[in-house]
Amino acid sequence: MTRSADRIERSGWRLDVELPDALKDQSDELIRRVIAVTDEGAVVPTRRSRHAVTYNVRFQARDDCPPDLFIKVIDCPRRLDRIKSLIRGSAAARLRRITRHLAAAGFGAPPLWIRGYDRRSGRELIVAPRAEGTGPLRTLIAVGSDPARKRTLLRALGAEIARLHRAGFVHGDLTPFNIFIVDGTPARFVLLDHERTRRSFPIGRHRRNLRNLVQLGRFSLPGLSRSDRLRVMQAYSAAMGSRDSRSTTRRAAKMLERRLARDGGAQIIAPLQPLKL
Repeated sequence: MTRSADRIERSGWRLDVELPDALKDQSDELIRRVIAVTDEGAVVPTRRSRHAVTYNVRFQARDDCPPDLFIKVIDCPRRLDRIKSLIRGSAAARLRRITRHLAAAGFGAPPLWIRGYDRRSGRELIVAPRAEGTGPLRTLIAVGSDPARKRTLLRALGAEIARLHRAGFVHGDLTPFNIFIVDGTPARFVLLDHERTRRSFPIGRHRRNLRNLVQLGRFSLPGLSRSDRLRVMQAYSAAMGSRDSRSTTRRAAKMLERRLARDGGAQIIAPLQPLKL
C-alpha cells in the first residue's frame, strides 16, 4: 500500500514521492541519497544511453535500509522530442501511466516511487525499487551457469516477450539491462525501463514486434551463444502461435544479422557492478 504522492522541493528538483508506508521514516534520507546521485561525476553510472543515465544503487546492507533502487536521470528533450513530450506528457508521466497498464495486464513492472523535474536543467528523474527475490538476466545465464537452467530461462524469456506482444505492448528498450528474473519455478520476469513502452497499433505490428526481439538479441553477454539467441526466438515464435513458427524465427534471425552487420557486431555488456552510497 502506498501513500498519496507528496510534492517536495529539494536542491532545485520538484519531486512527486509515493513511498510505501514502511519507508515513511526513511524518506528524507532516501531522497537525499537520490539527489546526490544526480550530481554529475558523483557516482559512476551503470549505463549511459543517448538520452539518459541509469544507476543501480545498492545501499549499505542494514535491516532498516530500503531495497536496491534503479535511478534514471533523463536528459532535457530536444527539438522533436520536446514537441512529442508536450503532446504525450513527460517521460515520468508516461512511465507512471504505462506501468499501471502493465500491472493491470499481469506483467511484472516495479512501481514508481519518485518522479521529478529539475527546474535548472530540464532533466527528469525516475526512481523505482528492485523487486525482491530477483536477479539480473545477464548474471543468471553467465559462463559457468547450469546449462539446462539457462536453456529453460531463455525459452521462458521468449515466451514472456510473446505474451507482452500478444497483450499489445512493445517494450521501449528491451535489453538485458532491463530484464530481471524472479526466483522460483517456473521462471517469472520483471521488465524495467518503460517510459518508452507503448501499445502497438495493429498495422505493422508484426514487424515492430520482431524489431523489439532483435533489440534484445543484438547484445553480447558472457555465456550467450548464437544457439541461445535462436532458443529465445524459437520459443517466441511458438508462443505467438504463428502458422509457420519456423518462418517467423528465420525472419527474426535475418533481421538480427542485418542489425549486427550495421552495428559492426554485437554490443558487449561488461560485468554488472552494483554501486553503494
